[in-house]
Amino acid sequence: MLGRVLLLWLVLAVPVKAAAIEDMTRPWPGAVVPYKIDPAILKRAGAKGTDCRNWRDWSAATQGYKVCRAMSEWQTETGVRFVAYSKGPKWLDIRTSDSRTNATLGYTVINWVNVQSRSSYGAVLHEFGHVLGLTHEHMRPDRDDYIVLAPFIADSLKGCNPASAMCRDVLLNFPRHGRLQMKTDYDPCSLMHYLSHQGPRYPDDPRWRQAFTLTRAGADRMDVCSGQFQQREARCRKVGQKCAITEDDAGLVRRFHGLALH
Repeated sequence: MLGRVLLLWLVLAVPVKAAAIEDMTRPWPGAVVPYKIDPAILKRAGAKGTDCRNWRDWSAATQGYKVCRAMSEWQTETGVRFVAYSKGPKWLDIRTSDSRTNATLGYTVINWVNVQSRSSYGAVLHEFGHVLGLTHEHMRPDRDDYIVLAPFIADSLKGCNPASAMCRDVLLNFPRHGRLQMKTDYDPCSLMHYLSHQGPRYPDDPRWRQAFTLTRAGADRMDVCSGQFQQREARCRKVGQKCAITEDDAGLVRRFHGLALH
């Protein structure tokens, strides 16, 4: 019984801690991620097979296109390979979901990505960062040097009623992590950083329109890291952008998986 409880804890705990890499996170063996895609996702995309072959011919609005594009982008930027599953004890399950888009963290007991039908490409790209081991940038132990949480979030972290959905949300997505095994300089441009505007989480609560502000040190970091996106639209030069994988995101994934730096 104890073993079953421990296994359940491991499976459920992994995605809630989701650039930096936490202490217990493991890389994918051989820097290879075998994947299986939910047949429902493939059917909606009009796929003729069971993997990402010819994904560029699919509609860009479909889950399948976004999933396969995200894997292609991470592979190009990091060298970690995503391959259709053939055999072996573990793989990444890519599943459709009616309620959420989330993922497990690194290589673990059971590996999966849930993708809502209307998820943006940026959200899907972000979740595959978790698959490759990256935790949320705004949850690093040193985050208070770079951002100041809104008072209602900071107060909730000190104590709130876990029966409340908002309390659970804050406790899962805004605490500071403990130890990290790898990190870069704090990267407010990271794909793994939340946007300050979290209004869509709770549309009727205006407090979520500014979940945090940058400190002076955070603003200085932002000035430096945003230079890599100078040729892109303005939304890509905001803290928590969901346009692209940053240089630090990619470099850390390569280092974590033992791949040569570019």
